Amino acid sequence: MTATYGDPVDYIGRVFDLLVLPGATPTGRAQLAQELFSDDAGGTVCTGVQKLAQRWVIQFLTIQGSIPFYPDEGTDFVAQVRRGELQNEARVLSAFSIAAVRARDALLAEETDDMHAEDRMGNATLEDVTISPEWISLRVTLTSLAGTSRRMILPIPYLPIHVG
Repeated sequence: MTATYGDPVDYIGRVFDLLVLPGATPTGRAQLAQELFSDDAGGTVCTGVQKLAQRWVIQFLTIQGSIPFYPDEGTDFVAQVRRGELQNEARVLSAFSIAAVRARDALLAEETDDMHAEDRMGNATLEDVTISPEWISLRVTLTSLAGTSRRMILPIPYLPIHVG
């Protein structure tokens, strides 16, 4: 396994996750790929605000009720997009606020006091919304309890993506 972002000393005594959305960079734009292993890496780990961002994105984008045996995981945001309910900025802002609180509450419920503050949820702020005929794009800043932040762009298509 390889570590991302920083000195390996940063991982001593910390709990880390497998990086499932590799390609993120601390600044600039980057296309992420959903993969655990590749030809170049036998698995990459992350911690800190990158780990927090990954946890939040997975919780926020998972359609509530879509995971068997875990009906409460996720939010309704993507389902609302796919149903065509978020056609203007006011509706997107309202739906984002509800879903972001739900995602935050889910993360807080699994956090413990002994976790590093950089791994713990602070808040998610919607910075910008772009609505097009095919997708909604959200620019979100996620801030950890330690005050570190990660800016993310979440393009969400109106229709399910079919691969194959």
